[in-house]
Amino acid sequence: MTSPFPLEADGLDIVEIARRHGPFLERLIAKSTGFIGELLVADALTERGYRVVPTNNNARQADLSITTPSGLTFSAEVKADRAMRPTWFVRTCPDASASSIWFLVSAPRLPAALPDPAAARVFVLTGEEASAIWQASEWNRRNPTNGDIRRWQVPDDALNAWHKLPR
Repeated sequence: MTSPFPLEADGLDIVEIARRHGPFLERLIAKSTGFIGELLVADALTERGYRVVPTNNNARQADLSITTPSGLTFSAEVKADRAMRPTWFVRTCPDASASSIWFLVSAPRLPAALPDPAAARVFVLTGEEASAIWQASEWNRRNPTNGDIRRWQVPDDALNAWHKLPR
């Protein structure tokens, strides 16, 4: 399948240019945690027969538009962290009407390195579950525009809980 956004345009390859300037490539990767999480989720969903398209960057709490194998479309939010015991920054309370599914991705890596996809962990929550976890935090209640969800707050059975996805 050909990408509508090729990396090469008019003979320029942005990845090759960044490689020639190592610190810029490192900076590009270091600032790409969210995108890396979205890509890992998209890859996992595609393997399960879903079609995944990124939304525009202005979509509130909806990073991905996902179409099920049966043709149902829904939105999902992805939060990623590069730590094994992550804190996902969820500034405001999750809104289930914006995204019915929330993916919390732990993709351990060094700041300027790509993660090993096999080491990534994806926690799947419904929008209602994400909202309840967020609201249960005293910190979030006191700081309603500077919240987070920490790994210890997420139930272990949310790991790879693909069964929560619409079919």
